Formats: sequence, C-alpha cells, structure tokens
Amino acid sequence: MAISSDKTRSKVSGQIIFRSKVEAIEQSVTQKMGYEMILIKSLKRMEARKLGLALLGGFFVGVVACFIFMTVSTATQQLSNLPYVVNASPVAESSNSSQRSGRGHGTEGSNPSSDGATRTKQTSSSTRDDAPSGGQAKASNLESEGDKKTEARQPSKNQKEEIIESKQPEGDKKTEARQPSKNQKEEVIESKQPDGPRISQSTKSRRKPACDLSNPRTDVCDLEGDVRIHGKSASVVLVTDRRPRNSGRTKSWRIKPYARKFDKAAMAHVHEVSVRVSNGLGGIPACSANHSDPAIVFALGGYTGNYYHDFTDVLIPLFITSQRFDGAVQFVIETINLWWISKYEQILRSLSRHEIIFFNSDDRVHCYRRVVVGLHSHKALSIDPTRAPNGYSMVDFTKRMRVAYSLERDSPIRPGGAEAKKPRLLLISRQGSRRFTNLGEIVRTAEELDFEVVVAEAKMGSNVADIARVVNSCDVMMGVHGAGLTNFVFLPTNAVVIQIVPFGKLEDIARACFAYPSVDAGLHYLEHSVSEDESNLRELYPRDHAVFRDPKSIHRLGWNKMGEVYLDKQNVNLDADRFRPLLLKARQLLHQ
Repeated sequence: MAISSDKTRSKVSGQIIFRSKVEAIEQSVTQKMGYEMILIKSLKRMEARKLGLALLGGFFVGVVACFIFMTVSTATQQLSNLPYVVNASPVAESSNSSQRSGRGHGTEGSNPSSDGATRTKQTSSSTRDDAPSGGQAKASNLESEGDKKTEARQPSKNQKEEIIESKQPEGDKKTEARQPSKNQKEEVIESKQPDGPRISQSTKSRRKPACDLSNPRTDVCDLEGDVRIHGKSASVVLVTDRRPRNSGRTKSWRIKPYARKFDKAAMAHVHEVSVRVSNGLGGIPACSANHSDPAIVFALGGYTGNYYHDFTDVLIPLFITSQRFDGAVQFVIETINLWWISKYEQILRSLSRHEIIFFNSDDRVHCYRRVVVGLHSHKALSIDPTRAPNGYSMVDFTKRMRVAYSLERDSPIRPGGAEAKKPRLLLISRQGSRRFTNLGEIVRTAEELDFEVVVAEAKMGSNVADIARVVNSCDVMMGVHGAGLTNFVFLPTNAVVIQIVPFGKLEDIARACFAYPSVDAGLHYLEHSVSEDESNLRELYPRDHAVFRDPKSIHRLGWNKMGEVYLDKQNVNLDADRFRPLLLKARQLLHQ
C-alpha cells in the first residue's frame, strides 16, 4: 500500500509539473502573440500616416504644377502680343545666311503628244546681301520667228520667311500685328520720315520677300511703305525705321525690269535698276514730289519693236501687273524709245490715268506708298488666271483692248442668222519670207465658200488703231506663222484663228506662240501644216536632203540654222483643195 501510495503521489506531482509547464508555455506563446499583434497594429497605423502624408504631398505638387502651367501660358500669350515686323528681304539678316531660288527645267506651251517637243533649260538666280541678282536663265530654243525663243516654265521653290521681333523706344510708334486669317497678317505702320509720303494705317504685309526672283520669266519687287524713286541714278529705295540685327548691312537687289529673264540675248539690252531697303541712317534722297497712287517701274528693251514681243514681253505683263489698280497707278518707264510710247499710247492710257514718268531722264525724287519694280509674266502671249490678281485672264485682256481702241464687236456673226451677212475672213499677207505665193487662188477659194475676204498686210510702222478696227470687224483671221497673228487680241470672242504652219516640224513652236494663247482668249483655233509640195524649199534643196528627210536634224544645228532654212527661206503655195475643208470647219465653228 505504501508503495502504491508513493507511486500515486509521484504520478500526481508529475501531472502538476506537466500542467504548469504547459501553462507556462501557453502564457509565453500568448505573450509573444500579443507583442506581434501590437506590432502589426502599430505598423498599420504607421502605413496609414505615410499614405496620408503621400496623398497630401501629391495634392500640393499638383497645385504647384497647375500654378506653373498657368503662369507659363500667361507669359506665352503676352509674348505673342509683342509687336513684330516681317522681314522684307530674301535672305536672313545673319552675316552668313543666304537664300537661293530653285533650279528647274520645264516645257512651256509644247504639246506632250507631239513629236519633238521643244524643251528649254532655266537656271535661276542667287540672291545675297549687297549682291546683284544677275540671274539669267538659259533657253535652248527660241519661241517664234527670227530672234524669238521657246519659253520654259520653272516651278519655283518655297522661299524662306523670317519674322523678327521689333523692339522700339517708348517714343516711337510701334508696329502692331494682328492675325485675321491663317495665311495673312496685317501690319500697321506709320512713317517717321518727315518728307516722305504718309503711310496708311492698314498697310498689309504679305509675309514674302520684297523681291521675288523665283520666276524664270521675270524678277519683280513689290515695295510698300516710304518708297523713293530717283530716275537718273536708276534707284528705288524703301525707307524703314526698323533697326536690322546687323545694322552694317543693307538689303539690296539689282534687277532688269523686263519680262524675258530667261533670254540672255534680250536681257543684254535692258538696263539694271537698283532696289534696296534702308533704315534711313544716311544716303536717303529727300522727296521732290509725293504721289498718292502706286507706281510701276519697267523697261522697254530686249525685243521691243517686234510686234509679237511688244505684247508677250511688255503689254500683257503690264496688264497683269496694273489691272488691279483700275487706272490709279503711274507708269515709270526706263526707255529712250518715245516712238514706242506713241505707238501704244491708247493701251497705256487705258491702264493708267497718270502721265508717264521717264525713268532715265528724270532727276527728281518721286515718293510713293507702293512701288512695283518689274512686270509679272506667266507664259507666252497669255495669262494664267490662277496666278493673276482677281483671276484675270486673256479674255479680260482682249476686252481691255476693245475698250482701249473703242472696238464695237464683242462676238462674231452667225452665218445664216438674221443679219444675213457673209462671215469676214482676214488674210494676213506678208511681203518678206513666209508669204503666200498664190494669194489670189486662196481668195477665190474662200469666196466660193461664201466668205467676204479682207487682205491686210502686216507692216512695221502700221497704225495699231487702224489694224485693231480691221481685225475686230472680221470673224476669221488666217496667216502664216509670224508676228502678224498677234492681232488675234483684237478679234471678237469666239472668232476663229487659222495658223498656217511652215514645213519643217514647227508645230510645237507655232502652237506655243499662237494656238494656246488664242484658245486662252476665248477663240477657236485651227491649223494647216504645210507639206513638202506646198513649200518652195523643194526648189532650193534636193528631196533626199536632210531638210526634207530629217527636219529635226536641222533643229539640232541650233535656232539660227533652223530659222534660216524653215523661216527665212520658206514661202507657201497653199493647196486649195487640201485647204478647203479647213475653211468649211471655220464656218461650222461660227455657228456654235
């Protein structure tokens, strides 16, 4: 029993010890878990504080960013309202910058479907500060008889533009700029020169260089502001109060204001005009006479005196340049050929209501608000309405001719109509080369087809007014390729032009000179190409000669040789039977 009792006590004591150990372990575990929970709760509270601080910091950063953005936007808007001035120079005003017009080749007036289309090459000029423009284009073919060249159109490259911020003293009038549209800006300027013309408060700046030398046919400077012309020194100065970045440099050009820039032979007889932009610091001539209307400065040189060139190089370009002013413009002409002025006086007076100033003999200083130096020109004996101011076209030019010479007829007769009159056929007769050797037979054939025939001779000294009245009285005009066909400008709209093209693959040249321009003028065009049997060349050369066998080989010998053979030596004996259908076609066109 004693042993059993001891075992029992020992067992109970062990259990008690085991339980106490377990309880101690449980208390230790509980205590540790409490510490961990406390730690976790502490960490959670710390993360909430950090997140709150981060959100608060992000909010303040966003507020600061918005404030900075609004400040920058306001500053940018204020800067955009600062006055600026458009640079009227073809080059940047830094000392090393320059601008060049592009090089290109083109074909003008040629028919792409025709054989042997004539092509010409054009090298445009390079422009620099204080350097002459001197840009002469090379033409490989002349465009009509004798000294005429086939003309080329060159697509021009975009020219650089520069806008310079203007900083002026407080006492100066500031140039204010507004932007009314996407492509146009207005500039308000007031001249500070006491003896110059007063400048309108709404003068427009076209954001382009003062001088455009990119056109292969012509150089033109368009100056607005205080512009001064001194004829004897052949100078035109635009006076401005702007201070260039490099005050030691002056923008200047030397141009020949005659619309045949690509033709070196013609331009060799044209005098240069100096055009410059000056800030008025010195060397500016004082005004002798102030003018309220603009001026156009151009030269009579080159081939003026040739009837065709009088129109294609001078009168049509003058119309393009001056028509927008509706007579409120003055012509300043560099010439000694007063007979030319007298010959075309009625046209000149229809374009300008002012007396002409002769550039090279006038020692006065004439001051204008606007001056155009040079004449705009688009193509041979015609106008491109997409490039002309207000969309003027050759139809508008022919209407101007009818006004200038008081011509009565705006449209031809309609055969068989109520008037019961015969259509009038004008035959242009030549006394030199390319003349009709069977003129009488041609007249009889036309009369058999119920035409009233009028024969007129194109003479060098003919009175233009008399010619214009005769041409305008006719419904069909016919002649061998030559300057006499230029008289189509006096025909009534919808009349018919018939060009007789001499033998020798001259169709491209003939069409460039008269086919395309007459169609542009609202006329019907027909042509008759002379055959070998209709040409007197068969009497001068054997039939197996290259003149007949390969005319293009003669063309390749150069214009002078080609012209000598096919223009200077050739006369025409028209085959009446072969030509008759063309006259019938002309009558049909008059019915349309």
